[in-house]
Amino acid sequence: MLWLLLKRWFWRRKTREPQLMALLRQSLVFTRLPFARQRFLVIDLETTALNPLQGEIVSIGWVVIENGRILLNQARLFHLTPEHGVGQSATFHQLTDSALEAGEEFAALAPHLLAAAANSTLVFHNATLDMGFLNHYLRRQYGAPLLAPVQDTLQLEYRRQLRRKHALQPGELRLGACRQRYGLPELAAHDALTDALATAELFLAIHSA
Repeated sequence: MLWLLLKRWFWRRKTREPQLMALLRQSLVFTRLPFARQRFLVIDLETTALNPLQGEIVSIGWVVIENGRILLNQARLFHLTPEHGVGQSATFHQLTDSALEAGEEFAALAPHLLAAAANSTLVFHNATLDMGFLNHYLRRQYGAPLLAPVQDTLQLEYRRQLRRKHALQPGELRLGACRQRYGLPELAAHDALTDALATAELFLAIHSA
């Protein structure tokens, strides 16, 4: 946590964006609250590649967890128009160039994302991938990354299975496979909002196990 605080202090001096600056100044005392009293922002991205230097975000969805419950009235889904087209990635996320013609610019949705992230721990299934894209966009847009507490259901489940001495097979840490171990229903994959909801349900299941 100390390292995160130092990084936030460093990067808030690099941005002139008031909303991001304010977020980087916020106390992280909320991370010490009991789990049921914390606020979590569960995010999923659909991208055109696995590397933020090579791909683009085409969809972002999120849901909020407060008081141990998923608040669907705060769920959001945005489609973004890519500069270079979706290419072969459409096979996975089913979003075509024509469907994304009316999409948002990242600059339009960024204020909504920063507002939702205030006083929240961010939750992802594969945080390294999604945070890599978000921080690449935010540094390009505002000059600083989104440095917030993060939890990763992929890593949480990985550590849980290691403690149980379960030898993981290829694919067993995919979102659908993780959900199956907790008896959660199968959901259609590769839709940002659906995957955010699926991750939120998995996150709550892991913490109640």
